[in-house]
Amino acid sequence: MGRKEREQASWIEDTQTEPLDTCVLCGREGDMTDHHLVPKSQGRRQGVKLGEIPTVKMCAACQGFLVKTFSNAQLANELNTVDAIREREEVQKFVKWVQKQPLSRGVRVH
Repeated sequence: MGRKEREQASWIEDTQTEPLDTCVLCGREGDMTDHHLVPKSQGRRQGVKLGEIPTVKMCAACQGFLVKTFSNAQLANELNTVDAIREREEVQKFVKWVQKQPLSRGVRVH
């Protein structure tokens, strides 16, 4: 089979058609992680099974900011919804800054 007769590799098509996920905080698109709205350790303490803890799609920079800025107790008790997280002034300032940054694992959270 000559080069011109080869079919395009299936993985090329797959990567071109997959929709990008969007971060619930900053709105940037790309590879996201599942952020547990209640930290896993806190949920287990309350007797909740891991699969029952709600998650949202979040970029690594936003998730890193949350876990470095707030304690697990704060995240579980005060910031366990996207709206509650968005209302915090420090989150708003961070989101405003991070939206101007390229989406990559290299964004450092202060």
